[in-house]
Amino acid sequence: MKKLPPIFVIAAALVCCAASAQQMYKTVGPDGKITFSDRPQNGEKLKVSVMKGSVLRAVEGPVPPQPKIAAPSKSGAADGPGSGISAAGIPSPELQHAVLVVSLMSEVAVKFEPVCTKALPQSKRFVTAGNGWTLRNGSFIEKQRRAMADMAPARRTALQNEVAAKIQEAMTEVLAQSHAGQIKWCDKATIDMSGGGNDVVNNPDVALPLITYKPR
Repeated sequence: MKKLPPIFVIAAALVCCAASAQQMYKTVGPDGKITFSDRPQNGEKLKVSVMKGSVLRAVEGPVPPQPKIAAPSKSGAADGPGSGISAAGIPSPELQHAVLVVSLMSEVAVKFEPVCTKALPQSKRFVTAGNGWTLRNGSFIEKQRRAMADMAPARRTALQNEVAAKIQEAMTEVLAQSHAGQIKWCDKATIDMSGGGNDVVNNPDVALPLITYKPR
């Protein structure tokens, strides 16, 4: 049977499939705080990187000119820049994608805890890693929940059902593995959650729609 990688890998694959063409700037302040903006930040002590889609590179020399971004169509999903959800409760594709990914990632720590606390020799590692991920990504999880609440009931239910189906599929395949296989899966998930690489802030295609989203 084909072994299923941790759901974080699945979520990362979703991230890769929705690269945005919008150019954004990631700024790291002297205190290590990360901010995103459509304009470069000034200051000699700030480390600035420019992002286009999911590509991130350090800025060397003059910052390239900011491309013009077309205003959203009146018939589109979003009411205006940064809103992300239409008056009818329909999210933009970017926001819907971000909500789906964050929902998947946040559900792992909860749904797989019973499995991994039994599988891992040091069961507390998974719980600690999951709690740490949830704490670090709390602001994005809250935005994801607010966005879900602002969606039309039918769209919200469809997204919830999609998340539940993906989690159930992953759970079924993990439980079908041997005890050693489950230990390996849970150990990888623990590393993914505690390493920081799967934090939302490090995935601009997921982070930016939630950062710019304006709850109703």
